Amino acid sequence: MKVLLINPAWGASRPGTRRYHRAWPPLDLLVAASLLRSQGHEPILLDARVAGIGVEKIRTEADRADLVLLQSTPIDRWQCPDLDWEALRDLALKLPGEKTVLAGAHGTVRPEFMLSKTRAATVIRGEPEAALAELAQSGGDPHNIPGLSYFDAGRVVHEPDRTPAGLDALPPPAYDLVDLDSYSYELLGPRLALLETSRGCPFSCDFCLKAMYGRGVRRKPLDMVLAEVEEVVGRRGARNVYFIDLEFTLRRDYIRSLCLELMRLNLDFRWCCQTRADTVDRYLLELMKAAGCELIHFGVETGSSRLLDTIHKRESLGQVRDAVSWCRRLGLATACFFLFGLPGETGADRNAAIRLARELNPTFCSFHVAAPYPGTKMGQLAGDKEPFPACLDREHDLVNLARQTRRAFMAFYLRPGYIRARLREGAWPDKLSRLKLFWEFIR
Repeated sequence: MKVLLINPAWGASRPGTRRYHRAWPPLDLLVAASLLRSQGHEPILLDARVAGIGVEKIRTEADRADLVLLQSTPIDRWQCPDLDWEALRDLALKLPGEKTVLAGAHGTVRPEFMLSKTRAATVIRGEPEAALAELAQSGGDPHNIPGLSYFDAGRVVHEPDRTPAGLDALPPPAYDLVDLDSYSYELLGPRLALLETSRGCPFSCDFCLKAMYGRGVRRKPLDMVLAEVEEVVGRRGARNVYFIDLEFTLRRDYIRSLCLELMRLNLDFRWCCQTRADTVDRYLLELMKAAGCELIHFGVETGSSRLLDTIHKRESLGQVRDAVSWCRRLGLATACFFLFGLPGETGADRNAAIRLARELNPTFCSFHVAAPYPGTKMGQLAGDKEPFPACLDREHDLVNLARQTRRAFMAFYLRPGYIRARLREGAWPDKLSRLKLFWEFIR
């Protein structure tokens, strides 16, 4: 069976809802392609995030395929999907609906809504790889396949939830299907590959959408991770790797072993990760730096201890200060993320977030409106007035929140000392790509 895998591009978002759809490899589709191949199918990947792939080419390829997967959120957007779902609908309506399968966070949390709006034949709830492979094996018949929702005789059928696959059961991603020259990250560099050591998170922050991951944490065997690193770096020529785990350092013993093995391999690449401030210490950060880590992303969320308790972050501002300070002393770049519009948040809380960002002075900082995604505790506060609400509009005004996030970006980035520090770093191509990103932040 010929299976078309589509990673769509998105249009401009309305103020306050912007998501940065970078040209990053669609790791989940690459894993799905590898799994399909192992079963004798022919996967074809179209990544519309990469320039030059328009609607007409997508439609032509869809007509030739036996099965079409359109995903709304690749793995780097599972946790924070775009709210302007209309862009996805417009593309889906141009595809042959009878063989179109929708995957991603939107269909996972709103399967009936997305089926009705996109006219797709089937929705995959949760991670797509194993469900898609089983659907291809059935010749496209969704009946009795766990994790699928579909129309049958005018009604929507929801098959039972699928138990997420163990990561040791998923094959390595098919990086031969993409050109790494097409992918980069402004904060790290070009020829970017995405890999993962785990899926899931044991914490229950009120704002966090984890519907794509299932319960608990699944970890990939260390030898599999190392083999994938050797493949993408040693044979495919990746120069930068983003380990896209939700919380990279949850198991410090595992990460210590990984770092020691990366040092033994002695491959020429840099890498970054995302993690919590309370799961690192100075020794672990030193080891990560020695193993090639260049950048760590921390979700700080707020400058208010009260709000950290309200959203059940289970982390203190002191732990954040320690983690960012350790990174600075070790020469590790940091990116800190803040949310505006949390439950019970006041203007004073937003000012405290800006002060904390300037105090921490990470290498990069980002401020966004907190979306009450369906399936989260914040989503329960938003009600059902909108399928994908942009903010808690019972408490906050989206226009004001968008204005406040822009103010925060400007207060952080337009500091003379900060600008001088960034201009002293890196080669001019890196500086130019970062300046372009900063302009996107403040415009």
